[in-house]
Amino acid sequence: MAGKHGFLKELQRRNVLRAGALYAGIVWALAQGIAQLGPLFDAPNWAMRAFVIACIIGFPFWLAFAWFYEFTPQGFRRESEVAPNESITLSTGRKLDFAIIGVLIVAVVLLASGYFVHRDAPAATVTASAFNPSADTLVVLPFANVSGDASQEYFSDGITEELTNALGQNAGLRVIAWDTAAHYRDSRKSATEIGKTLGVANVLTGKIQRQLDQVRVIVELVNTRTGFQVWANHYDDSLANVFQVQDEISTAIAGALKVKFASLGSAPTVNPQAHDLVLKSRALMDKARTAAPIEQARKLLEHAIAIDPGYAAAHAGLARAWNDLAVFSTLPIKDALPRVRAEATRALALDPRNVAALVQLGNADEADGNLGKAKVEYEQALALDPSNAGAHSGYANVLPLKPGLEQYQQAVQLDPDNAGAQNNLATAELDLGEYAQALAPFHVMLQLDPHSADSAFELAMTDALLHRDTDAVSAFDLAEPDTELARALVASGRLTYQSVHDPALRQQALATIQALRRRQDLDQYSMYDIIQLYLALGENKIALDLLPHNCAALPVGCNDLSVNPLFVSLRGDARFQALIKQYDTVSKPQ
Repeated sequence: MAGKHGFLKELQRRNVLRAGALYAGIVWALAQGIAQLGPLFDAPNWAMRAFVIACIIGFPFWLAFAWFYEFTPQGFRRESEVAPNESITLSTGRKLDFAIIGVLIVAVVLLASGYFVHRDAPAATVTASAFNPSADTLVVLPFANVSGDASQEYFSDGITEELTNALGQNAGLRVIAWDTAAHYRDSRKSATEIGKTLGVANVLTGKIQRQLDQVRVIVELVNTRTGFQVWANHYDDSLANVFQVQDEISTAIAGALKVKFASLGSAPTVNPQAHDLVLKSRALMDKARTAAPIEQARKLLEHAIAIDPGYAAAHAGLARAWNDLAVFSTLPIKDALPRVRAEATRALALDPRNVAALVQLGNADEADGNLGKAKVEYEQALALDPSNAGAHSGYANVLPLKPGLEQYQQAVQLDPDNAGAQNNLATAELDLGEYAQALAPFHVMLQLDPHSADSAFELAMTDALLHRDTDAVSAFDLAEPDTELARALVASGRLTYQSVHDPALRQQALATIQALRRRQDLDQYSMYDIIQLYLALGENKIALDLLPHNCAALPVGCNDLSVNPLFVSLRGDARFQALIKQYDTVSKPQ
């Protein structure tokens, strides 16, 4: 017992017990602080666990340090180096006592503040109760690829997109578009956070494992208001029956949400190789901003059709590819439209409910000026798939301005992270004379697609219309061009809007525009930007000389000539009035 008492006295003499108490007090105070501040910075739960584990591991090392070292006025010294007559045990102990008391006071204050904050949190309660989305709203997040092969992501994305489209063909649901849902790939946000951002009550997540000719799909439906799982299941089947699996999932979700499932008929049995080629082509076209990936997608789709001529989705995809090539390549629209129409018509002959084919057919008829026919086709597409944002945008193009604006608004609600949808909404606001209203969607458009020079041009024009001259120049600083053409356009745009208020820069600005016109990689949108620059400098004749060719190549870009504020200075010209008669749709009776 003497040895035990002697050891305890030695611990006291070396202040090891006090050091241990100080360590525990500091850990407690820090834990209280982390508990208070963690939620403010969205700290994950594992952060607190990691902190506590680290402190437990560090405790014996701290005690060992206190045993071997003593705090002196000269700093820390080995205990063996301190002579007995120089011992400062009492002095050090007193300092440690004060430190322990101070730490405990801080910990108690943090604990008390946490208690009162949590007891009185009406703001959080109000926020939670304010989030009350319609029960029929849903987003399908990108299913995780768990095959162990990162190159298979296109497959998991493709299945997710097809399931999104299948669910959209349900009048009892409002489904967020794939373009927006894709932005939440690998998101660490909770279902509730995503639900609040998108205004939906339900989030569908899943995993896909593909092995040889088999596929496993694991799905989970979560209520964003409660954070609780509503339904979950897994499906194992052959790749040839993947559409049947999608129908089973859609039926189960409709049942879980207590909405009537829209019968899509019997699920087709698809050739797995052709299906795989279609999914690869979609992955290319969904991200394409130049002609090269679209051309690659076209070849994949033609290969798919060669394998399975009766595959409607492949024909609809090929119609889309031809349409996109007319925009992003030198392919004339007059040469592309017959191919778009032929493939879309073939797809509908194979599957009359193919919404993608109806939208492409509507696009072709709209470009050809057959507005009545296009309107019917868009209406048919929306009757089948009320959640199809592209159909809403196309439909808006053939409606008068105000009803068209409502359709653009619906498209943005369904696909808020789609830069094209934001651009359409902003352009409609401009055409209605609501310049200030157009600023917000143009800013969102630029944030979503910062690499696009066109986004900066649209925002700059709107700022100029509002006499925000400095902002018009600064709009180009918000862009992040990633191609040589985009960088040249942004530089010329910035210089042009500077020269509007500094005539000394005018000739330099004109020279940069002339250099742009000589480029071989100009697409139709870039030429539209060049026309905008000429108009900003008052070069109306040059702009009008370029406009007919641009309208012929991209008719949808000229469907609002009569009201687009960019062309105000041209409205008195007979040639411009002829273009309005030929291409403008908003001024024609519907």
